[in-house]
Amino acid sequence: MSSRDLHISDDISKLIRKSLEETEISKDMIVYSQRTAFVYGEEEEANKQIPIEEFLLDILENKGPITRGTLVSLTNIPRTTLYDVLSKMIMKGHIEKKPIRTNKRGRPKILFAIKD
Repeated sequence: MSSRDLHISDDISKLIRKSLEETEISKDMIVYSQRTAFVYGEEEEANKQIPIEEFLLDILENKGPITRGTLVSLTNIPRTTLYDVLSKMIMKGHIEKKPIRTNKRGRPKILFAIKD
C-alpha cells in the first residue's frame, strides 16, 4: 500500500459517501476510491474498509473474467467510475482486457481479468 493510499484511508470520513444496495459480494463494507466511499449495508465504524482496486481484484479473482456491465450489476458502482479504475489498473499491469471475438457485427465484448 502506498503512502497515497494510507492518506486516503486516513481521510475516508471526509470522502463523498454513497450508500449502495448490498449485493451477493458486498455487505457491511466501505469501498473507497480517490474521492468517493461506497457504503454497503449500515454505515458503522466496524465496517471493513477496502480500496476499490483491492475490491475489484477480489471480484475478478473469485468470479473470473467478467464484463464491465457485470461488474456494475455486482457492485452497483457507477459505470464511469469502474471504467476509470479499471483503466488505471490496466496501466499498472494488474489486470488486462480480453476481447471476445464473434462472427457478429459491432463492437466485441470485453472481459476484464487478472493479468497472468
